[in-house]
Amino acid sequence: MPSTIGRALGVALVGLTLIGTAACTAAKPAATPVVVSAPPTTTGELPAPPSPVASASSAAPSSTGSAGPKLVPACDAVLRARQTAAEALSPVRAVLTQSGLFHDDLAKATRDLMVVLTALHSAVGSAAELAGDPKLKAKIAAYQLSVEQAIVAVESSDSEQAKLMAVIDSPTMRTAEKTVVTACS
Repeated sequence: MPSTIGRALGVALVGLTLIGTAACTAAKPAATPVVVSAPPTTTGELPAPPSPVASASSAAPSSTGSAGPKLVPACDAVLRARQTAAEALSPVRAVLTQSGLFHDDLAKATRDLMVVLTALHSAVGSAAELAGDPKLKAKIAAYQLSVEQAIVAVESSDSEQAKLMAVIDSPTMRTAEKTVVTACS
């Protein structure tokens, strides 16, 4: 029972941290975006996301009057959450790709995956609230729903290695994620 309380507190702490980060980044002035392309990976890990850049037509006019792309707070928040989740999923993926795992290893991987997905769910929800454009808000909300479905899949996985990997590689979540990344590019 104490581990359940500790787990709940850990999930809450990670969620609050990501929500605070999303709120703080939304108040910062927009920086000049840097486009970074990720090389294709062969290890099965998630590639680094592109920089959070919005098209000039969807960005609010800048206070300096200069034309060009500007960071949209909702995009910045959701893409930062995505990057944080990708970094946190990397060690979980590394564990789950091993063979002959013990029950304790699978249980820890399950807990770690739940923490990452719960924090991502909270951060994406916060990002959706920052979206002024209804179309962007709907895309971010669809991404949040796909993360929620992934959480349910982890809860019902019984810590089975193949099911946990299937959650990480979920086509539904990847499609929703790609839609948001495209909308924010």
